[in-house]
Amino acid sequence: MPDRFASIPLWVAPGADLLQAATLARELDINRIDTPPNQGPLLRLTRDRLEFCILGNPDLPGALWVDFESVQAQRRSRFSGRELLIRAARIRGVEHPLLVDATAGLGRDGFLLAAHGFRVEMIEANPVVAALLADGLARARRLSHLKAVLDRIRLVVGNAVEVFSTLQEQPAVIYLDPMFPERTKSAKVKQDLRLLQLLDQHNNAPEDLLATALATGVKKVVVKRPLKGPFLADLRPSYSLKGKAVRFDVFQGKHRKESPARPAQAATEQGEH
Repeated sequence: MPDRFASIPLWVAPGADLLQAATLARELDINRIDTPPNQGPLLRLTRDRLEFCILGNPDLPGALWVDFESVQAQRRSRFSGRELLIRAARIRGVEHPLLVDATAGLGRDGFLLAAHGFRVEMIEANPVVAALLADGLARARRLSHLKAVLDRIRLVVGNAVEVFSTLQEQPAVIYLDPMFPERTKSAKVKQDLRLLQLLDQHNNAPEDLLATALATGVKKVVVKRPLKGPFLADLRPSYSLKGKAVRFDVFQGKHRKESPARPAQAATEQGEH
């Protein structure tokens, strides 16, 4: 993780799972503290969940955690057929295709894909983000109505480029989401994404990740991009699906480099994302 967070501590609140705390401290190689500091980054384990927060920062007063039980997550999963990502990743004639979410983050897109029937291999390189995601998945697995969805999800902690070569089954789809909002204090950027930005570390350049994904020979590589952003690596996709704020570039077959000024063949659709 970034140097400024190299010594991020773990505070265990009263009533929290002490075994989980010990495992986290060991796996993340971080120190447990008895009293939370007045300021600075902190991992906070409560009786309910694992959280990341920045104490003493009035611009970031909340905390970051993974919640697959939220109203938004449940609504997206129930109406997933409206999502452009589902349309972009769909493999016709295959009931439960294997999809690798190579930039899992908080797992929201991966969960959506699993809810729609994909078997999802989530890969996350950042150990703290992966710990938050693992905690969210563990809590969701306790809910009987989410069992079928969670049974289709597997989390792998590691560098995606390295993990690609160790997969026991060839995926049908690789999904890449290298897009992060601009690092700004604007209220337009949601707080959880700003906190995620602070934790994010790019182990691979997005262009290298795309090149490696294409080299695997999967049926599709789907890349999430800003609506008006350039093609990743100046590589023209087979087609794009466009929403109001983002688009999904879909790569199939052989590809060649193009100038970002040349538009891709686009299928413009209105959908919620």
